[in-house]
Amino acid sequence: MLTVAILICLLMTVAAFADTKPLTIGNTENAAFVENGGKANVYEYSLTLPKSGTLKIDVTSTVEDSVGYRIYGNGLNSSVYAGEGKSPSAGYLRKGDISLEYKLAAGEYIFELKGEYSKAGDISFTTSFETAEETYTGDNNSVNAVRNSDALTFKKTVYGHMALNDTEDWYKIELPASGKLTFKVHTEVGDNLYFRTDDEKGKFISEKTIGKGDETFSLELTKGVYFVKFSNDEKGGSYNFKPTFKSADETYQFENETINLVRSKKAIPFATLINGHFGINDTDDCFKVNAPKAGKYSIKVTSGMDSTTLNIRDKNDKYVAQYFHNKGTRTYTISLKKGNNYLLFERGGNDYGNYSFKVTPATVSIRKLTKATKSAKVTWAKGTGDGYQLQYSTDKTFKSSKVTRTAPIVKSIKTTSTTIKNLKSKKTYYVRIRTYIKSASGKNIWSDWSKAKSVKVL
Repeated sequence: MLTVAILICLLMTVAAFADTKPLTIGNTENAAFVENGGKANVYEYSLTLPKSGTLKIDVTSTVEDSVGYRIYGNGLNSSVYAGEGKSPSAGYLRKGDISLEYKLAAGEYIFELKGEYSKAGDISFTTSFETAEETYTGDNNSVNAVRNSDALTFKKTVYGHMALNDTEDWYKIELPASGKLTFKVHTEVGDNLYFRTDDEKGKFISEKTIGKGDETFSLELTKGVYFVKFSNDEKGGSYNFKPTFKSADETYQFENETINLVRSKKAIPFATLINGHFGINDTDDCFKVNAPKAGKYSIKVTSGMDSTTLNIRDKNDKYVAQYFHNKGTRTYTISLKKGNNYLLFERGGNDYGNYSFKVTPATVSIRKLTKATKSAKVTWAKGTGDGYQLQYSTDKTFKSSKVTRTAPIVKSIKTTSTTIKNLKSKKTYYVRIRTYIKSASGKNIWSDWSKAKSVKVL
């Protein structure tokens, strides 16, 4: 009977040790450990964190042997007994002082102390909690949660927090047009913070690793909805970022991606600057050009990218010509057939950014200026179109309206010379020429002016 009574007493003692005690942040708790021949001394404390942040536990132990500790709950599953203390939320206490620190999400937790085969001694600890500044709490941890949420506001700083049981945050971003999306990031998260971008359908777009501190980076993207993810491997910590956006001012949105899409679309206008843009998720742009006449045309291309390819294709998608364009501005003379033609721009490799172009009738050149008494004969190369226009001036920049004159339009493309009369004797004149083609509406479509040539009349 005595043996049974002693056993019951021991069981009651162990059971008492295992009762969960509510823990008040800021208070000091004490736990007494007895040497009990292999029986476990177990103390459990429950606590509730109203927000995510950093829980600190300052511990003093007089127990000679090691005492296991762990914190679990709210999706945090850790056991010091099955991991030899390798879990970031569990370990062993030695005699002396130690400070424990946990990055945790809001929720309910259990802090446990467990001594097996430990000798007698006391453990005291004091808790403190620092709330993380977090813009979104509890609703940005999965793709499903953010798909129906509001998109982020540009130029507004967003604060986030990584925890042992919250290792990723998703955010929704909606781009009103194609352009450059820039993130200015500050992170105190572990060693690295990982960044990922997906499109609206969950397709991977890009990723990068962000080191602790400050970093700014940009993504060139097309118009649409995106989801960006910040994540970390358990170490946790706070971070913030500010998204900004600059539109590419692209002339056509989503209708110039492939030849098939633009075949039924309206042709681009001549002599009009067209702005294009290549994003990470946009490899080619195609534009329809309806040439009123077959012949030579000019296309002036400006690009901020190192490598862009221009392909000329006819209405049957047959290859006509190909040009490789480097960064900067260059004018190409291309051959177009009457009717529909297609200009296919393709980006090179990982090159993203803006480009622009303008299609006009090809510029002709002045071949010869022949001086005469108060006149000059102008001879030029035959062009494509319906006629020509000449301009002459004693100002080589043609900016002074007082000395700059425009000659009557030459209404035949077959004409390749004319004489400018009523000039001032012994004056030097600068002459330039341009061609024109009449559009279907009867409007003149002009080429760029040629380079000027000079002559001193008699």
